[in-house]
Amino acid sequence: MLCAAFAAWQAAAPPPPINVRLERVRADLFSRAERLPEDVHELKAVLALDPRSAEAHVLLGIAYSTGGSKDLKGEAIGEFRQALEIDPGLVPVHFYLAHLYLDLGRAARAREELEAGLVKAPGNPEFLALLGEAERQLKNPSRAMEVTRQALKGDESFAQARYFLGLALLDLGQRDEAIKELEQVVRSGPIVTDTYLALGKAYIDAGRNADAIETLVKGLRLDATRPELHIALARAYRANGMLPRADEQLALGKPKGPVSAASSDYPYQQVDLDYQLELGQLRLQQGQLAAAAQAFKKVLDMEPKHDAATRGLAEVNRRLGGKKPGGGR
Repeated sequence: MLCAAFAAWQAAAPPPPINVRLERVRADLFSRAERLPEDVHELKAVLALDPRSAEAHVLLGIAYSTGGSKDLKGEAIGEFRQALEIDPGLVPVHFYLAHLYLDLGRAARAREELEAGLVKAPGNPEFLALLGEAERQLKNPSRAMEVTRQALKGDESFAQARYFLGLALLDLGQRDEAIKELEQVVRSGPIVTDTYLALGKAYIDAGRNADAIETLVKGLRLDATRPELHIALARAYRANGMLPRADEQLALGKPKGPVSAASSDYPYQQVDLDYQLELGQLRLQQGQLAAAAQAFKKVLDMEPKHDAATRGLAEVNRRLGGKKPGGGR
């Protein structure tokens, strides 16, 4: 009876003020991701009471971003946009939007958001670092290097800026300098798998296969679910002549589902392309020409002018002496 009375009292009690409810959700979003559905429900309830709560829109955008799917990222962008309409002075929202646009492969939109944020917060190193990455993805590596170095002027220990600088240097063909930057991030920065991936691939390109294997294995210890790490490790093993080990890693790195050439799911299409390219290279080295040709053709379906796949398919045809894979002419 006492329990029933207490429950009835709770039901009759007025809900806590909106600011208290938002504070609880904020604490959840930055600590307990397993409460995400409850947090989304609570934020929608708050917005039903106060549609003009910019903070609630921001927090709902963060919640949707945490969800990870492409559709939810689109919802997140919508929430962030509403927050800025209500309060244009919310500078961090431009940063959140830029991150989402980069995740979705829309680097030009990311640049717009970052430039708008820098008008309100000139010289902000986080904005500058991400702007450098946006410029790199827009095929402007020189500009990317310039902007990222600006971000590092205020804080030489800014690991993410140094990581982005390493990527820009790789795009500029300055591999040795890039390796130095990425090695510094690994030594002193926060341990993230993306740095191990970039450094491992740079080591492979430099012919330092043993270093590549060691680095990529470390990355997989942090996150064994990343297919990019398995694919890169397969490449390192193949370059080192360890074909059975390469086969094992490539099987682990196989994307969960095929991605069509028309897909806009960035960067998932790139992962599938990298997988098919490495599969083609490995099968070619194993002498499995039909399988190699099939993999190279899948790469060319996604990117018709892909140089490595074109060369690989040409090598398959050369070895076949004009015969089509499978025995015909």
